[in-house]
Amino acid sequence: MAIYQAGKQLTKFIISGILAVGVDFVVYFILSQYIGTNESKALSFCSGMIVTYNLNKYWTWRQTDKNNKRLSLFAMLYFAALIINVSTNSFLINRIPNYLFRFSLESEVQQIIQSYALSLDKFLAFFFATALSATATFIGQKYWLFKQKD
Repeated sequence: MAIYQAGKQLTKFIISGILAVGVDFVVYFILSQYIGTNESKALSFCSGMIVTYNLNKYWTWRQTDKNNKRLSLFAMLYFAALIINVSTNSFLINRIPNYLFRFSLESEVQQIIQSYALSLDKFLAFFFATALSATATFIGQKYWLFKQKD
């Protein structure tokens, strides 16, 4: 039963995380066009943090109490995750070659309608930074923040 419960929690954590990462990703790529990489990554991470706190508290871990202590502990956990995320992103973005993945939409007469480019260094740095910080936050939430009281 414990393995089933842990699997169910992990599945919900992953779904919540995908939604939060979606918010993080969109905010990061929009802001990185206008402000520095580290600043945009920090702000996007905080945007995703708001989403993940609410989804994980009420859906994944089923905590309905109004515990302000838990919120401050969550903030501490995510501050550590923020440091992991931003420093990993910064470390990798300076080491991964800056290749562009380009694709375009063309009409029937091969006239380019729209062209898109995705910077692979940003994408890969984002992916690995998110994976590392997500692992840390899952462990922190499951075994510390939302630990089931026996």
